[in-house]
Amino acid sequence: MPATLPLSVQDRLLVVAPHPDDETLAAGELVQAALAAGATVRVLYATDGDNNPWPQRWIEKRWRLDGTARERWAQRRRQEAAVALAALASDRAIDVRRLGWPDQGLTDALMREDASVAALRAELDAFGPTHVVMPSLHDRHPDHSALHVMLELALLRRARPCQRLTYLIHAHGEGGGIALPPDPARQARKRAAMEAYVSQLSLSRGRLLALAARMECFVPIDAPAAREHECLYVQRPRATHWRAHDFLLVLASGERTLRIRARVPRGTRMLALEAGDCALHARVGADAIEIALPPGLRTSVAWTKWHRSGARVVVFDRTPWRDVDAMAGSAPRPIDARVAAGLG
Repeated sequence: MPATLPLSVQDRLLVVAPHPDDETLAAGELVQAALAAGATVRVLYATDGDNNPWPQRWIEKRWRLDGTARERWAQRRRQEAAVALAALASDRAIDVRRLGWPDQGLTDALMREDASVAALRAELDAFGPTHVVMPSLHDRHPDHSALHVMLELALLRRARPCQRLTYLIHAHGEGGGIALPPDPARQARKRAAMEAYVSQLSLSRGRLLALAARMECFVPIDAPAAREHECLYVQRPRATHWRAHDFLLVLASGERTLRIRARVPRGTRMLALEAGDCALHARVGADAIEIALPPGLRTSVAWTKWHRSGARVVVFDRTPWRDVDAMAGSAPRPIDARVAAGLG
């Protein structure tokens, strides 16, 4: 695996951030290195980070937060992001795009319809990146892993290839990858950029500055390849963890994307999984679900997740999205318990 990432004036780097501050935490030094090399850099924010209640309550000294309060917080985070990017860019230019999707709502957006994937494809087509810097599928924050799946679906529909580089913030490292060599000047500018996020540092200063001080590492990944599946075998978590979870499945076959969301009742042995005019038949075992695929969907790329439904007290997932063909691999270790109320 290469130890450095060569960039030049011909390159176009797209950094996709689920929330304002993720671009700095994950790629603040990479952005600087790309600009120094003459590459064109764009940051695409999926959300404005508006659903961030505990820092907002602390700073604004109010308990009840309505729609107006959330929009006020979103505006604050947009302003903080502008200051942070100015610190990273120095006298250079960073282009910015904002999708304005619901904070902590990207899983629902992914499962609801194709509009989010179409929007991402439009952004990719308009910018034409040579490199896409994107959240890892293994990130414990549900917005991060859902955005990864959205981006993969959008990239699958594009004819032009690009280098995918994943970053992992809310979990332990995956190992390997491209690590940027230490550079004190870049690190100082990244620290200054992170200091712009006053709203985020208000309750999590030590944790976030520690994350920002880590060596930046990016894992190059290949485009997911469609495989022939007669059946999908999806592992189940232990019973104590899956009872209140929905089973999510995304299948991409050519231009067609199938989304399935279902509750698996205890004691169920056979289950019909419905999506529009398509019904899949599943056999539920103690450790896995076996899903039979019709001929038209057997050549596909598949992702699955056990997703906590309803109101959340804890932001982070116990199990993020998984590539069905990688289910036998080991999952990253859980995040530290002190981060369980994560305010990202």
